[in-house]
Amino acid sequence: MLSILWIGCTQSEQTEVPDSVREAFETHQDSTAIQALVTDLLESNDKTEEAWGAYFVTREIVRKGVNFEALTYLERAEILFRSTNNSEGIKRILLLKAHAYWSLGAGEEILAISEETMRLREGNLRGWATAAGNYTTYLLDYGRYEEVLTYSDSVLAICRRVDGGINPSEAYAVRAEALQYLNRDSVAVDTLITLALELIDETIPDVDKKNIYFRALNLDALDQKALARCIRFAHGKEFWSLEAKSRAQLTDYALLDETLETALNAEVTANKRALAAVDEGQSKFLAFELARGRNEIARYQWEAKLRKTALSVTALLFIVVLIGIILTYRSRMAAARAKLNLQEAELALENYKNTIRPHFLFNQLNNVSAFLSQELIGQAQDYLSDLGQFLRSLLEEQDNQVIELGAIKKQLHAYTTLQQKGSYGNVAVHITIPKELLKVCIPTGLLQPLVENSFKYAGHEGSTSPSIHVEAHSSAGVLTLKVEDSGYGDYAITGGTGHGLRLIKDRMAFNKSKSKAPKSWTVITSFSKEKGTVILTMPLAE
Repeated sequence: MLSILWIGCTQSEQTEVPDSVREAFETHQDSTAIQALVTDLLESNDKTEEAWGAYFVTREIVRKGVNFEALTYLERAEILFRSTNNSEGIKRILLLKAHAYWSLGAGEEILAISEETMRLREGNLRGWATAAGNYTTYLLDYGRYEEVLTYSDSVLAICRRVDGGINPSEAYAVRAEALQYLNRDSVAVDTLITLALELIDETIPDVDKKNIYFRALNLDALDQKALARCIRFAHGKEFWSLEAKSRAQLTDYALLDETLETALNAEVTANKRALAAVDEGQSKFLAFELARGRNEIARYQWEAKLRKTALSVTALLFIVVLIGIILTYRSRMAAARAKLNLQEAELALENYKNTIRPHFLFNQLNNVSAFLSQELIGQAQDYLSDLGQFLRSLLEEQDNQVIELGAIKKQLHAYTTLQQKGSYGNVAVHITIPKELLKVCIPTGLLQPLVENSFKYAGHEGSTSPSIHVEAHSSAGVLTLKVEDSGYGDYAITGGTGHGLRLIKDRMAFNKSKSKAPKSWTVITSFSKEKGTVILTMPLAE
């Protein structure tokens, strides 16, 4: 018995690839033969072959830029690869996992996934450069521009050393945008983005082409003919957000054989389709991650119960005590994996109709993880139940352009209760909305991300009297919303990357562009050690 357990606990690392998997790798990914090979792998009774089958399906989905459908296969492949200690499979599936989670708007946990991928690929120049290239993309989105330049130096150096096999176009585009944000070397910015656009061809995946085009649009690097090509590409691949953004910069409609009216209608249609895709994909992502969190808790409970039973029944026998030690070790490892997976479950329902910051959900799941680390299973379950009810109330309103201040007040009270049950029990929250304003409607998704940021800034352990004030008042036909916190004091700033505030500014700008009174739409911010304030104004009638 002891020998069997020892063998089960010390599986050797697998690096060999089965012949059936090797054949699938050697078959072109666009050929019809690959489908039959992948189907055989998925239906195999061998865990290694099944894992590789799930990997191939995931790779194809991510390659085309449709990422939610990949999540089920991603999870299955990672579980099987880790259960068989297959390092080759793990480093490949983690590369896809980081990219899929990034595309779906997950939080900074994708950086940890990407860093693990790079560690696993050390010693393989081409493999490491691929992972590091993706890593620079994620770093760019979180404003870590100096690190982008450092890693892109290494990636581009490897591209020059390796003869073929690596297309540096995306690395050029990412480096160009980082230099632009840092206000450095405008000549290099123009040169790099030009090189990136010259390398867009049929040899790179569609999703990489999409990312390069987005970088070029951010830098205003596409002339009218290039914009027309980008629009045709985006429309053909159903990349609606890319089509909408490129159409916003196109002025020579004749290049697409369109009139001004048809071009504007096409831009509106692309925006609607982009928002619908975000709604559908992120709602499914939310449900998937919540279900996975519940499954991990159930698995943890079962293993913890098994461990206690084994230790209590066999305490006097040496060999059973040894078995108990092994089971305890395995249970602790499973608990650590459960904690990591819950921390990775940052979810986003973030679009122009309804915005829930991914950081919020990951903060809540971090609170659940803290309960689990103390084996407070009942409190973790109660907390998840409250969280589910809160999210359900938000999901019910995700199709609405606007929401009443009265409904927002209820949501903020529920959200504050969650935060105070978790990591911010010392923060006092005051919400003041006059009775006559409770029926006033504002765009959805504006206040909750600001309150979330205030918890992060004001809620550190060293604060003596942390507080958050949410106020609403009206004057001369203008509604004013203010979120003010007690600041971060002498402690280092622990807030996010500014991504949430940027989204709110985009949301306000969008409404401003459609408003009959655009000057009334403003965002005013002020952050200091003693106080952090964000003030939003908008026309009361609208």
